Amino acid sequence: MYVAYPLRFRAFPCLKPAPNLIVNFRCIDGDMSMNGAENAVIQLDIHGGIVSLNPAASALTGYSLPEAEGRPIADIMPELESIRGLLESSEEQRAEITISAGQEARMFDMVIYPVRTKRGVLDGRLVVLQETTDQKREESGLRLTRVRWDQFLEALPDPMWIKDAAGRYVAANKAFQFADPSFHNDVLGRTDFECFPAERAAVHVADDQIAIRDGIREGEFTAVGADGKFRYFMTKKVVLRTPDGEVAGTLGISRDITDRKRVEEALRESERRFKTIFDEAPMGIALTDSISGKIQALNPILAQVLGRSVHELVGADWMSMTHPDDLQKDLERMALLNTGKISRFQMEKRFIRPDGTIVWVSMTVAAFTLPNQDRPIHLCMLEDITERKRAEDQLRQAQKMEAIGQLAGGVAHDFNNILTGILGNIAIIGSELPAEDALQENVTAIETAARQAADLTRGLLTFGRNAVVLPTPMKMAAALDVSMAILKHSLPATIQIVRVDEPSDWTVLVDQSQVTQIMLNLAVNARDAMDGVGTLTIRTRNEVVGQAYVHDRPFARTGEFVHLCVMDTGPGISPEAMSHLFEPFYTTKPFGSGTGLGLSIVYGAVKQAGGWIVASSGDKLGSGHGAIFDIYLPRCLKEAAQPAAGSDSPERVHGGTVLVVEDEPLVTGVVRAFLEKSGCTVLTAVDGASVLPILEERHAEVGLVLLDMTMPGMTTREIVHAIRCLDPALPILLNSGNTFGGTVEEMLETGTVQGFLQKPYTMAELNDTVMRLMRHS
Repeated sequence: MYVAYPLRFRAFPCLKPAPNLIVNFRCIDGDMSMNGAENAVIQLDIHGGIVSLNPAASALTGYSLPEAEGRPIADIMPELESIRGLLESSEEQRAEITISAGQEARMFDMVIYPVRTKRGVLDGRLVVLQETTDQKREESGLRLTRVRWDQFLEALPDPMWIKDAAGRYVAANKAFQFADPSFHNDVLGRTDFECFPAERAAVHVADDQIAIRDGIREGEFTAVGADGKFRYFMTKKVVLRTPDGEVAGTLGISRDITDRKRVEEALRESERRFKTIFDEAPMGIALTDSISGKIQALNPILAQVLGRSVHELVGADWMSMTHPDDLQKDLERMALLNTGKISRFQMEKRFIRPDGTIVWVSMTVAAFTLPNQDRPIHLCMLEDITERKRAEDQLRQAQKMEAIGQLAGGVAHDFNNILTGILGNIAIIGSELPAEDALQENVTAIETAARQAADLTRGLLTFGRNAVVLPTPMKMAAALDVSMAILKHSLPATIQIVRVDEPSDWTVLVDQSQVTQIMLNLAVNARDAMDGVGTLTIRTRNEVVGQAYVHDRPFARTGEFVHLCVMDTGPGISPEAMSHLFEPFYTTKPFGSGTGLGLSIVYGAVKQAGGWIVASSGDKLGSGHGAIFDIYLPRCLKEAAQPAAGSDSPERVHGGTVLVVEDEPLVTGVVRAFLEKSGCTVLTAVDGASVLPILEERHAEVGLVLLDMTMPGMTTREIVHAIRCLDPALPILLNSGNTFGGTVEEMLETGTVQGFLQKPYTMAELNDTVMRLMRHS
């Protein structure tokens, strides 16, 4: 009898669809057998012993029917021991099991069917094993792949999405939603036009079309993130295709580049600031190669300092522009910098411009290495100090003139004492000799030489500003009028004199003799420079000197000044002569042709008048003139003085007592001889301390004190004060070969003393002054 029993695997939907398994049983004397099973089939008796197994089961278990018959199934398949309960059930049971076959684990779907007789009595069981190893592994792999893909998508920090061929979003990660808050999970399956504003959606769709056409599309876009902040993204889209090449959709991924963009913008801003600072810096800046010394970059100020364009300086070696005298020092400093012995240096050096002019700079050079470079470059900063150096030279020149002036004054003082003695003794000898005596000619010659020596010392005093002057307020035009008469007699007719005066020039406080001395020396100097033929221009004008002028001329000062300018049409002044122009005894004339005191006298006279003088060479200024002398004299707010009326000669009164205070015996002897010859009684004192005892004893008979201003022991002021304490009305006549600090002018103005004689003086001058001031009892 045969029983047909259907085996269906509806409980395993993961399996591939398969036809129902039909197992045919034949019952012959209680024995059952089976044919045609494709899967492993094992028949068990009521007690669980093996009745039969098909070839697939033998292959699976490794037992043949004779070896397995009658044995419990767990003996040949130990894995079933764990499901013994299922094997003993009287109902259909299902399970998934794994059976080890050698080194391999194989997976099966197992169904246990109860076998019954026609009368329904349980007669055994049928175990059917359908292998699912490959299917399970495939499903496991698919599940793992799906899990890994989902984890990757969500773990990716960059926004990522997928669209199908119709442009509908089918996937997107949280990073995408954060980057673009208009995208939410509830809009999956929608197109860009359903998710974004039309204008933006159109851009997205256009990018998708480019990706489909070209296979890839890259670009930048901006969005306001879920945090409300403006952000930048770099986006890449690629086309997705099916195995047969049809477009399946697009895959997009974006990277947030906001921080990078901010860094780039900060870098650009930093570069803009650097360029602005570099270009607009008030000093010259350059970057140079440390090995070749060639300029890599520079700003316009540097080009201006060097007198060249930026274009021609890029790539130039500025050592070629360095003054030869500074080149070796520059190279030595650069060598120390390149060897790392110093990190920077500062120096003052000179460059030569294309037109040949020299420019002084203060240069600082530092070495540093830029990122990604293997050798350092030099940062050079230059400041044009040409005007400062020129001002320093002028200041040093002025200081040198001051020192020379002090020395000249001291020499003049001693020399004037000697000349006073010489001239005095010559006068005595001449007065004693008969008029027809042959020696009179020799005496006259000696006197002439002594007078010339006196003129030299007077020039030294003027240069040292130690000459006694009695300035009065006067118009510069009026002072020049007086000087012009002398100039016309001193200059040849071949020299034309041009006067240019403002109609109402300001008043200045000057001594007329000094103005004449200034003009005469400048005119004679111009005459010699022009070889007696040319034009001498004299111009005066009112001028307010400002801070800009004083900035480059430390010897000047701001305020109101009368500007006197004297110009000639000679060859100008050479740079060598310019640096020594006002030094006494310096001359460019042939030996024996000049004393070299002319311009030094002018310098001293201008300084003593409270002004300053500047010399320049007109041939280099393109003015059509040679030497140019600009004199600035301070404005005087007092009204110009009226010319003094002439007076009769003082009455010559003989007699009286004169106290001569003099420490030079030669001068004392000459003065005594002359005064006694005039009928005076002469008392002498060799220092200030000797004066007081004499006055205390004989002040009633002393009619005048002749006081030299440089006495040992006491100053002039101390001696005068002591005399005034004894006799306030006693006339005092100062005399000196030199004066300092305006002492004479002050004492004369205040009436402390009554007169002054400049050594060397003539005996007539001494006699007239003494007799005019003598007090008679």
